[in-house]
Amino acid sequence: MEDNQNKKENLKEIIDLFKLLWDKRKRLILNCFYGGVLSIIVAFSIPKEFTSTAIIAPEISPSLGIGGGLGALASMAGINVDTEEEAIYPQLYPQIVSTTPFLCDLAVIKVEGKYRKDSISTNLYNYLSEYQKEPWWGKVLAAPFKLIKRDKVELLDDDTVLDPKRLNRQQQKRLKELNDRISIEFDKTSSAILVNVTMQDAGIASIVADVVTENIQNYVIEYRTAKARKDMDNTQRMYDEARDNYYAAQRAYAEYCDQHMGVTKLQYLIEQDRLSDEKDIAYNLYNQLAQQLDMCRTKLLEKTPVVVLLQPSTVPYKATTPKKMMIGILFVFLAFFGTAAWIIVKDRILEA
Repeated sequence: MEDNQNKKENLKEIIDLFKLLWDKRKRLILNCFYGGVLSIIVAFSIPKEFTSTAIIAPEISPSLGIGGGLGALASMAGINVDTEEEAIYPQLYPQIVSTTPFLCDLAVIKVEGKYRKDSISTNLYNYLSEYQKEPWWGKVLAAPFKLIKRDKVELLDDDTVLDPKRLNRQQQKRLKELNDRISIEFDKTSSAILVNVTMQDAGIASIVADVVTENIQNYVIEYRTAKARKDMDNTQRMYDEARDNYYAAQRAYAEYCDQHMGVTKLQYLIEQDRLSDEKDIAYNLYNQLAQQLDMCRTKLLEKTPVVVLLQPSTVPYKATTPKKMMIGILFVFLAFFGTAAWIIVKDRILEA
């Protein structure tokens, strides 16, 4: 009985609220209209940004499957398992792009685009520093801080190279902004890497996306082949030294034979045999290192991963932000529920 009474009271309370809002419908409609107008102002004040996407397919090492997981567990247990140590997990690609050296190399690339109908040609760092539009409220909020600090915008010369270990505050801020404009997504279904770059200029977004994919490919190749290249460089150095020693032993033997041609003294023959033995030893070492050098080159080719560019970036024609429709719905929604809440609070609490 009490439950039915409570349900009736709750239903009557809801009906009274709807009646109250219906009586104030003009205020609700007017505020929703104001919210819609404000959303238009906000939406058209936000600069347009374009996203360019490139897709690459990295080579997946077998050790990244079951064997790689068992290898990691075995390593934790103290068991040594022979796995592919040079492999890079695709999930690590976002961390690669976020590293300071990667961003420093990316910040100095040349870009061409348009700014307020004017053509511009500069490096990416200067583009982010000087040619970025911002909404009017951003300028208003930043004005007091600019009056207090008055920091001068630093630009980079065309031949400037950023040192990852010596970055000032502005450079660190600019690299963080650049990092925020790049996103890397890993598609587990197709094992593809999606490189998304967002810029206010569509052409520059496409340029940066191409460079990011190229730098990722170079980084992965360099990382995977680092040990093989080091082994080949060491073998090449020993090969060059053995070749020079063999040629020197050849010349010494030939010169001695020419100078003592026809001499039958035993001491000369012994010296000739000694030089011949040194030449043969030098040749054997030279021949072995030549074979080892060929093996190192073959191993380097085997270690070089294949990173396929499935889809190069294209110049986007449609802006990804701002989403004007979503902004309009959000502002009207907030205006309606904000006004409704104020009407209910004013009627039930303030005027009680």
